[in-house]
Amino acid sequence: MRSELFFAVLVLFVSVAGVWYIEMKPLRPAAPTHMAENNAHKDELKVYFAAPASEVRVKRGVHNQFYVTAAVNHWPASFLVDTGASHVAIRESDAAAAGVFTTMTDYTHAVRTANGETKAALVILNSVEIGELKLDDVKAFILPDEQLGMNLLGMSFLSRLKGVEASNGELILKG
Repeated sequence: MRSELFFAVLVLFVSVAGVWYIEMKPLRPAAPTHMAENNAHKDELKVYFAAPASEVRVKRGVHNQFYVTAAVNHWPASFLVDTGASHVAIRESDAAAAGVFTTMTDYTHAVRTANGETKAALVILNSVEIGELKLDDVKAFILPDEQLGMNLLGMSFLSRLKGVEASNGELILKG
Protein backbone atom coordinates (compact mmCIF):
# COMPACT_ATOMS: atom_id res chain seq x y z
CA MET A 1 0.00 0.00 0.00
CA ARG A 2 2.84 2.39 0.80
CA SER A 3 4.49 1.77 -2.55
CA GLU A 4 1.21 2.46 -4.36
CA LEU A 5 0.74 5.70 -2.44
CA PHE A 6 4.34 6.69 -3.12
CA PHE A 7 3.90 5.93 -6.83
CA ALA A 8 0.65 7.96 -6.98
CA VAL A 9 2.31 10.96 -5.31
CA LEU A 10 5.29 10.66 -7.66
CA VAL A 11 3.03 10.55 -10.74
CA LEU A 12 1.11 13.56 -9.45
CA PHE A 13 4.33 15.48 -8.81
CA VAL A 14 5.75 14.69 -12.25
CA SER A 15 2.45 15.69 -13.90
CA VAL A 16 2.29 19.02 -12.07
CA ALA A 17 5.97 19.72 -12.79
CA GLY A 18 5.47 18.88 -16.47
CA VAL A 19 2.49 21.20 -16.83
CA TRP A 20 4.36 23.96 -14.99
CA TYR A 21 7.39 23.54 -17.27
CA ILE A 22 5.31 23.63 -20.46
CA GLU A 23 3.15 26.58 -19.38
CA MET A 24 5.88 28.70 -17.78
CA LYS A 25 7.18 31.49 -20.03
CA PRO A 26 10.87 32.31 -19.69
CA LEU A 27 11.54 35.59 -17.91
CA ARG A 28 13.03 38.21 -20.20
CA PRO A 29 14.97 41.34 -19.42
CA ALA A 30 13.16 44.66 -19.82
CA ALA A 31 15.32 45.38 -22.87
CA PRO A 32 18.37 43.84 -24.49
CA THR A 33 21.43 45.04 -22.61
CA HIS A 34 23.14 46.55 -25.64
CA MET A 35 20.18 48.89 -26.24
CA ALA A 36 21.07 50.78 -23.07
CA GLU A 37 24.54 51.36 -24.51
CA ASN A 38 23.01 52.87 -27.64
CA ASN A 39 20.95 55.57 -25.90
CA ALA A 40 22.71 58.15 -28.05
CA HIS A 41 20.66 56.77 -30.94
CA LYS A 42 17.33 56.59 -29.10
CA ASP A 43 15.82 59.44 -31.12
CA GLU A 44 16.81 57.64 -34.32
CA LEU A 45 15.14 54.41 -33.20
CA LYS A 46 11.68 55.91 -33.42
CA VAL A 47 9.51 54.73 -36.30
CA TYR A 48 7.29 57.30 -37.93
CA PHE A 49 4.04 56.17 -39.52
CA ALA A 50 2.18 57.65 -42.45
CA ALA A 51 -0.92 56.70 -44.44
CA PRO A 52 -1.49 54.10 -45.72
CA ALA A 53 -0.86 51.84 -42.74
CA SER A 54 1.38 49.57 -44.79
CA GLU A 55 3.98 52.31 -45.11
CA VAL A 56 6.62 53.13 -42.52
CA ARG A 57 8.74 56.28 -42.62
CA VAL A 58 12.03 56.40 -40.76
CA LYS A 59 13.92 59.66 -40.22
CA ARG A 60 17.61 59.77 -41.06
CA GLY A 61 19.75 59.41 -37.96
CA VAL A 62 23.35 59.69 -36.89
CA HIS A 63 25.92 59.62 -39.72
CA ASN A 64 23.06 59.63 -42.27
CA GLN A 65 22.04 56.12 -41.22
CA PHE A 66 18.51 54.79 -40.71
CA TYR A 67 17.69 53.03 -37.43
CA VAL A 68 14.47 51.15 -36.67
CA THR A 69 13.03 49.10 -33.87
CA ALA A 70 11.72 45.83 -35.25
CA ALA A 71 9.90 43.04 -33.47
CA VAL A 72 11.59 39.69 -34.08
CA ASN A 73 9.12 36.97 -33.11
CA HIS A 74 7.27 39.75 -31.20
CA TRP A 75 10.40 40.76 -29.24
CA PRO A 76 11.72 44.33 -29.90
CA ALA A 77 15.29 44.89 -31.05
CA SER A 78 17.06 47.86 -32.62
CA PHE A 79 18.38 47.57 -36.18
CA LEU A 80 20.48 49.55 -38.61
CA VAL A 81 18.93 49.42 -42.08
CA ASP A 82 21.69 48.01 -44.30
CA THR A 83 20.98 47.51 -48.00
CA GLY A 84 24.52 46.15 -48.35
CA ALA A 85 23.75 43.19 -46.09
CA SER A 86 22.39 40.18 -47.96
CA HIS A 87 20.51 38.92 -44.89
CA VAL A 88 19.11 40.21 -41.66
CA ALA A 89 21.89 39.83 -39.08
CA ILE A 90 21.08 39.51 -35.40
CA ARG A 91 23.23 39.52 -32.31
CA GLU A 92 23.09 36.21 -30.45
CA SER A 93 21.66 37.85 -27.30
CA ASP A 94 18.78 39.45 -29.23
CA ALA A 95 18.05 36.18 -31.03
CA ALA A 96 17.88 34.36 -27.69
CA ALA A 97 15.57 37.05 -26.28
CA ALA A 98 13.30 36.44 -29.29
CA GLY A 99 13.30 32.69 -28.62
CA VAL A 100 15.79 31.73 -31.34
CA PHE A 101 18.55 29.54 -29.95
CA THR A 102 21.59 28.10 -31.67
CA THR A 103 24.37 25.69 -30.83
CA MET A 104 28.04 25.87 -31.73
CA THR A 105 27.49 23.40 -34.58
CA ASP A 106 25.00 25.82 -36.23
CA TYR A 107 27.75 28.37 -36.94
CA THR A 108 28.82 27.10 -40.36
CA HIS A 109 28.46 30.13 -42.67
CA ALA A 110 31.51 32.34 -43.20
CA VAL A 111 30.58 36.04 -43.09
CA ARG A 112 32.43 39.36 -43.04
CA THR A 113 31.52 42.03 -40.51
CA ALA A 114 33.05 45.34 -39.51
CA ASN A 115 34.89 43.32 -36.84
CA GLY A 116 36.38 40.86 -39.35
CA GLU A 117 35.51 37.41 -40.62
CA THR A 118 33.50 35.05 -38.44
CA LYS A 119 31.02 32.19 -38.63
CA ALA A 120 27.27 32.71 -38.47
CA ALA A 121 24.23 30.49 -37.99
CA LEU A 122 21.59 30.69 -40.74
CA VAL A 123 18.05 30.58 -39.33
CA ILE A 124 14.49 31.34 -40.41
CA LEU A 125 12.77 33.87 -38.14
CA ASN A 126 9.06 33.29 -37.60
CA SER A 127 8.30 36.99 -38.09
CA VAL A 128 9.87 40.42 -38.38
CA GLU A 129 7.63 43.45 -37.85
CA ILE A 130 8.23 47.16 -38.23
CA GLY A 131 5.09 49.06 -37.38
CA GLU A 132 2.33 47.65 -39.57
CA LEU A 133 4.79 45.87 -41.87
CA LYS A 134 5.10 42.19 -41.04
CA LEU A 135 6.95 39.46 -42.90
CA ASP A 136 6.95 35.80 -41.92
CA ASP A 137 9.76 33.29 -42.45
CA VAL A 138 12.65 35.73 -42.83
CA LYS A 139 16.16 34.35 -43.38
CA ALA A 140 18.69 35.71 -40.93
CA PHE A 141 22.23 35.18 -39.72
CA ILE A 142 22.89 34.98 -36.01
CA LEU A 143 26.33 36.19 -34.97
CA PRO A 144 28.13 36.28 -31.63
CA ASP A 145 27.56 39.61 -29.87
CA GLU A 146 31.26 40.51 -29.98
CA GLN A 147 31.24 40.18 -33.78
CA LEU A 148 28.15 42.31 -34.45
CA GLY A 149 27.89 45.74 -32.85
CA MET A 150 24.31 46.32 -34.00
CA ASN A 151 21.60 44.20 -35.59
CA LEU A 152 21.32 44.73 -39.35
CA LEU A 153 18.08 44.84 -41.31
CA GLY A 154 19.35 43.41 -44.58
CA MET A 155 17.97 42.43 -47.96
CA SER A 156 16.35 39.15 -46.83
CA PHE A 157 13.74 41.49 -45.30
CA LEU A 158 13.98 44.61 -47.49
CA SER A 159 13.76 42.81 -50.85
CA ARG A 160 10.42 41.29 -49.86
CA LEU A 161 8.78 44.70 -49.39
CA LYS A 162 6.83 46.38 -52.18
CA GLY A 163 9.26 49.25 -52.12
CA VAL A 164 12.12 50.95 -50.29
CA GLU A 165 13.03 54.55 -51.11
CA ALA A 166 14.86 57.45 -49.55
CA SER A 167 13.37 60.90 -49.90
CA ASN A 168 13.81 64.21 -48.02
CA GLY A 169 15.81 62.67 -45.17
CA GLU A 170 13.43 59.74 -44.70
CA LEU A 171 13.51 56.08 -45.60
CA ILE A 172 10.11 54.89 -46.79
CA LEU A 173 9.37 51.19 -46.38
CA LYS A 174 6.27 50.05 -48.28
CA GLY A 175 4.43 46.85 -47.51
